[in-house]
Amino acid sequence: MLLDSDRRLPRVTGQEQGSEQDRLDELARYLERGEQAPPPPPISGGRLLRAAPAWAPGLVRSLGTKVMKPRSRRFFEQLRQQQSIRLNLGCGWDHKDGWTNVDLFATSADVHWDLRLGIPLPDGTVEAIIHEHMLEHLSLSDGFAFTRACLTALRPGGVLRIGVPDAGLCVDSYAGRADPEWAQSRPTGMLAIQALFYENGHRAMYDAETLTLMCRAAGFAEARHTDWGESWIEPCPDSPDRRDGSLYVEARKAG
Repeated sequence: MLLDSDRRLPRVTGQEQGSEQDRLDELARYLERGEQAPPPPPISGGRLLRAAPAWAPGLVRSLGTKVMKPRSRRFFEQLRQQQSIRLNLGCGWDHKDGWTNVDLFATSADVHWDLRLGIPLPDGTVEAIIHEHMLEHLSLSDGFAFTRACLTALRPGGVLRIGVPDAGLCVDSYAGRADPEWAQSRPTGMLAIQALFYENGHRAMYDAETLTLMCRAAGFAEARHTDWGESWIEPCPDSPDRRDGSLYVEARKAG
């Protein structure tokens, strides 16, 4: 499942130093622009892909994934023979060496597959799974079902690592309980929260408590909130450009 690259919100400069009229002018410009477009994908033709009509990239990815489906099934058949299977699901443009990278067509994936069809591997065969900034693009119920599917695919003792935007940190920034930079990344703190919750196709948001408990409710024996770079998986697969503003939770299947 291809996901747009959602990073920490860009900082709006000068909003505290300017006059009230300056701030009102900046707010008007921001509201007129609407949702900010994500950067072009780091692939050949990425700018053209981003400049196409909104419906076109999705259609290309969907059709391309369907065309590649027979080849992808053969890939998964071969993958079953490996002793150690590590999956980077919804990889987008983030190809992780040493992992099998899975996503739709026109991404950096090793195998193009629509994850709405499930994980086409035998139950209990996968050593580790990571997905970063993917879960927030699913509804709560679909995200919960996907977490259960990951549990089923993992072997006993296998680890699921999830990275999502840290909604709790954003809310704390707005409330003055954390670094105010995030809340100041838009003309008002509420607009910063609104951008996180509604832009880039986001459908659900998580804090550490919610995501940890969701993993436990899905059937994982253990779940914990970790810092970036701290993992039961060695080496830790976290993406360097996801360090700021991301929440990481790990869950382990009963062994």
